[in-house]
Amino acid sequence: MTNPAPRSASSRLAVVRGLGAAVATRPEVIASLGPGRGVVIVGHGTADPVGAAETHAVGRLVADMLPGVPVEVGFLEVIGPSIGDALAALAARGCRRAVAAPLILFTAGHAKRDIPEALDAGGRAAGVVVEQAAALGCHPAIVGLARRRRRHAVRGLEPVPPAATGLVMIGRGSSDPRAASQLLEFTAATLMADVATCPQSLTACRIGLGFVAAARPALADAIDAAALDPGMRRVVVQPHLLFRGHVEEQVAAAVARAGERHPAVEWLLAARLGAEPEVAEALVARVAEAVC
Repeated sequence: MTNPAPRSASSRLAVVRGLGAAVATRPEVIASLGPGRGVVIVGHGTADPVGAAETHAVGRLVADMLPGVPVEVGFLEVIGPSIGDALAALAARGCRRAVAAPLILFTAGHAKRDIPEALDAGGRAAGVVVEQAAALGCHPAIVGLARRRRRHAVRGLEPVPPAATGLVMIGRGSSDPRAASQLLEFTAATLMADVATCPQSLTACRIGLGFVAAARPALADAIDAAALDPGMRRVVVQPHLLFRGHVEEQVAAAVARAGERHPAVEWLLAARLGAEPEVAEALVARVAEAVC
């Protein structure tokens, strides 16, 4: 990945274009990284070409925010370039140190085990010392983006009383015992919007959690539970997913089936987070935390 020409520290408020969206350069992060240290964006990996393209698009946004810093994208599984390939590319660009920024929502199995192992093996092979940044978690940029997706799902619709509205947050799922608590913590963070300034806010609605795999409650069970809640008129199903892939398709199919089984309920499917500037902003913030 080729970065734009370096900019001076005076360009703190400069704006560059990436993916059709504006992102601000971050000279203070560039300075903290220093020479000879690059950034590897670690994606999960997907066979869906749109999901893969979205990962690379976020990588370009990060490169836009950090002009002059070598930035590469590597995938944990399914597709290439691998994490090892990305670290080798950084080494070829003169890096002897790197910060790995995982495009992972929560600290679970991948962030705790699989990614560190791949970084260790790839770093040793490339001769690069790697520091791993934290998962995106409840970073304010991600929280704000999730709120925006939820607002868009109900935009232009007739308001429904919170007592008759359900929100089902859907996670990918993990065998990590903290999977449910992390999704619940994130959901709570997104519900802190001021109802007075956002009439369509779901702050006071009925909340449910579900997971596509590994964790409980399962996706179908969570959706059915919301539909059977007495007095329910509208349910917003929000998949807490970064990019397009098979998991999102499973959620969409489950919502379609729910509409057939429970036609008295209005079913709304919120969009995935996607390759938005907020995702790049959160990644860069995690990189900054790792080097401070």
